[in-house]
Amino acid sequence: IPIVYNLILSFEQTSPATISSLFAPFAGIANYKGALVQAATQSAIIRTFTFTFLSLLFQFVIGFGLALLFNLRFPLRRVARSLVIIPWLLPLLITGFIFKFLFQAEAGAVNQILADVHLISQPIGFLTSPGWAYLTVLIANIWIGVPFFTVLLYSALQDVPIELREAAMLDGANAWQRLFRVTLPVIRPVIEVVFVLGFVFTIKVFDVVIGLTQGGPANSTQILAPWAYQLSFQQFNYGQGAAINTILLLIALFAAPVYIWLNRESLRRA
Repeated sequence: IPIVYNLILSFEQTSPATISSLFAPFAGIANYKGALVQAATQSAIIRTFTFTFLSLLFQFVIGFGLALLFNLRFPLRRVARSLVIIPWLLPLLITGFIFKFLFQAEAGAVNQILADVHLISQPIGFLTSPGWAYLTVLIANIWIGVPFFTVLLYSALQDVPIELREAAMLDGANAWQRLFRVTLPVIRPVIEVVFVLGFVFTIKVFDVVIGLTQGGPANSTQILAPWAYQLSFQQFNYGQGAAINTILLLIALFAAPVYIWLNRESLRRA
């Protein structure tokens, strides 16, 4: 029902006076045109895709590294596996406020640590400088997504047949060759699923941005989901906000045919 209502709003000429009615004047695709011609929307679209790409890249690299580490035997391995899940369990809005406290210019823990080790002489405006604010939001989102990648990739590593690894070792393959020629091909379907799900989760990130920067400063951290919220509930342009939400939904739905295409051979055999 919310999706249908959002779709209806995107084709209506809405205002605070008509928002409670399903029968506002029909606007056609005017809301989509009005939203897409705005420079803020265009930059938000570009920023959304770059933000998603960088988030998935680092989440995979860090998550896969941790999965390989947890696949080894060492003391307190189970404790470490439990601790890595904590960022995934915290509410996203709470995570945003935690990072806001850590990266604030005055009395922020990160600035304090950098000052203590004499890397900076003055506090860095992590949340007030456009470049630093974008990096801070990116770091927070990577931190949130790493447990998801770690858990699924670690589970996939458990299913790699030990016979394959032993056979590769007997053939003289080193660790890197075993990784790229044995492990990765076996867990490739899981990697594809993780990336597709990670894309869907990341493309619609909202809570972290709102909790940290609310899209600022100067729209430097503005991505599609927070921008749709601002259009709807701060500028009261419900039609354009609904149009942005519909576009965001279509982008997220695009992940399904991509997954089917990537796994077309295995699906055909099934």
